[in-house]
Order: sequence, then C-alpha cells, then structure tokens
Amino acid sequence: MKDTTINARQTGMLCTIMILANKIFLLPALLYEGAKSDGFFIMIMLFAIELCVLGVFFLLKSKYPNNTLNFILEKHIGKFLSKIIYIVLMVFFLFKTLLAYSVVYAYLKAQVYQEEFALLALICIIPVVNHAVISGLRVFSRTIELYFYAICTGIFICLVVGLINSQGMPFFFRATPSEFFLTSFKHIFSFGDFIFLFLIIDKIKIEKKEYKTVFKFIVLGIAIVLILFYIFYSIYQITAFMHNSALTDILSVSLQFNAVGRLDVIAMVTIMFLSFFELTIFAFGFSEGFCNVFHKLNRTYSVVVFDVIFMCVYFILVGRYENMLLYNESWLPYLSLFANYLIPILLFVIAILKRRRN
Repeated sequence: MKDTTINARQTGMLCTIMILANKIFLLPALLYEGAKSDGFFIMIMLFAIELCVLGVFFLLKSKYPNNTLNFILEKHIGKFLSKIIYIVLMVFFLFKTLLAYSVVYAYLKAQVYQEEFALLALICIIPVVNHAVISGLRVFSRTIELYFYAICTGIFICLVVGLINSQGMPFFFRATPSEFFLTSFKHIFSFGDFIFLFLIIDKIKIEKKEYKTVFKFIVLGIAIVLILFYIFYSIYQITAFMHNSALTDILSVSLQFNAVGRLDVIAMVTIMFLSFFELTIFAFGFSEGFCNVFHKLNRTYSVVVFDVIFMCVYFILVGRYENMLLYNESWLPYLSLFANYLIPILLFVIAILKRRRN
C-alpha cells in the first residue's frame, strides 16, 4: 500500500495538471466563438461547479479514508450498477485522452512538422504513456513533482509576455443569456477535473490539515487559466476565435524578443510536457476503471486494451481533428453531464448517509 499512495502535495500537483489540461490551448477560442469575451465568466462559473465536486471528494474521503471507490459503490448500489459507473468513467477518460491528443497533435502539426506525422506521433507517445501507467500512480506523480515548477515557470513567462502585449480590458457582457448557457453546456467536457480523484481515493494519503495544501495548488491552476483567458481576450478581442493555441498566440506580438530569440519555443516545450502528463493521467483513469470492472486482469491488460481501443476509435471514428471538436460540442457534453456531475451527486448522497449513520 505504501508504494502506491501519494501525498497531499502530489495530489495538488495532479489537480493543477488536470485543471490546465485542454483549457490553455484551444478552449479560449471555442468559448469566444460561442459567447464572445463572456467566455471568461463561463470559466468562472464552471470552475465554481468544479469546486463543489472537489468538496464532495473531500467529504467522501473523510467518511471513507482508506476504502476504494469500488468498495463504496458496491456497498451502497450493488456490483452491477458499480460496474456500469466504472464503464462510463472508462469511456469518459478514453475520450478525454482522444481530445487532448487531437488538440496537441494539431498544434504540433501546425507549429513544428507542417505535415502529417500521425504514425510517428503514436510511436513516440503511446509507449511512454504506457510505461508511465504501468509504473503506477506514485511513480508518475513523482515525475510530475519533478517537472511541475518548470511547467509553471514556462506558463508564467508566457503570461508575463502576454501581459505586455495586452491591449486593455476586453469588452464584456456581449453574449445573450442563451448564448452564454448553451456555450457553457457545449464545453463542459473540457472540465471534469476532479472526477479522477474519486478513482484513486484509496491511494491518496492526506490528513485533515493537509486539505489546504491541495486547495492551494488548485487555486494556482484556476488562477493561471483565468489570467490566460483575460490576457488572450484583451489581446485579440474581435479575432480571438481565429487563434487556436492561446498559450502560444499571446506571444505572437513579441515572438522575437531582443537577443532571446523566438519566445514561442518556451510555450511549445511547456505544452509538450504538460500534454504528456495529462495524457498519462487520463490513460491511468481508464486503466483504473478497467481493473475495477475486470478484477482478474491486471494493469498490463488494461494498457493493451486501451491502446487497441484508442487507435481503433482514433483512426475509425475520429480521424480528423475537426471531428473530435464536433463530438466535443455535440454528444460528449451528455457523457460529461453523467460522469462529472451525476456520479458526484450520487457519492454526495452516499457520504451524507454515512454521516447520519455515524
């Protein structure tokens, strides 16, 4: 048990990586297309909901400090419904991985290779992610801990340069209520940051006084995203929907900075490291769900199944980057509605029932 647990600090860093995942690349442009600069307020609203989900996790963890999610679910709703929930979470994390991979692949294709390199990308990424998942939660959490501040430094440099390029305050309150809430619903799949914590609830070693440590990292991640959105909208304003990589595009006015050279290299390296870690977290989420559905199969089998399903779905169903964006705004929000909101509500009820029994 000792080799598989993570502490509060590592948990907070995992949360920050999940908060940044899929939010600092393409999402600012997509939200602007639907709700103009009011996409900034959409982020605040959805983050507030995410914090409620985090509160459910803290409550459940306090009531079941050492039990697995599988034990908690089977105890209250039975084995069959428990497996259904795990299957839903497997699908959820599979498509989270597909979305993250598609966005990063399109970014690297535009910025680095300028041509198709799908096979090369899979050969480079899949084995590394597989090794991280098989190595276990504690190992790749320590790796994230090692590179975390380097990633934050890269993002901080981009934000500072972007702030220099800022053109003033964005024009807010331009979207109608229907545009605001419809856009919010279309992009809830880019959230679901803390549902991963429920899957590893038994692997998180955290004392009551250490919840503040986790929360500080979460506030850091939310602050980074909101500052990025504000700077991005202040720079591009009317044309924000045309810029599909926010972290790099806020540097575009100052790509050449005296003797430093091209500053977009900083954003590129930061995005590559961040993408690897978010892909690892999502793939591990799939693996954890698989191991709880098929108890007799170990993590190695889950990795093999994940690779086969990932490549089949990517090449047959997704195919193009535009298709993944279409799914992200059409039926994936309904999957996210169930995985990221209904399941935490169920777990909240379970935690309350536990409290009353005590």
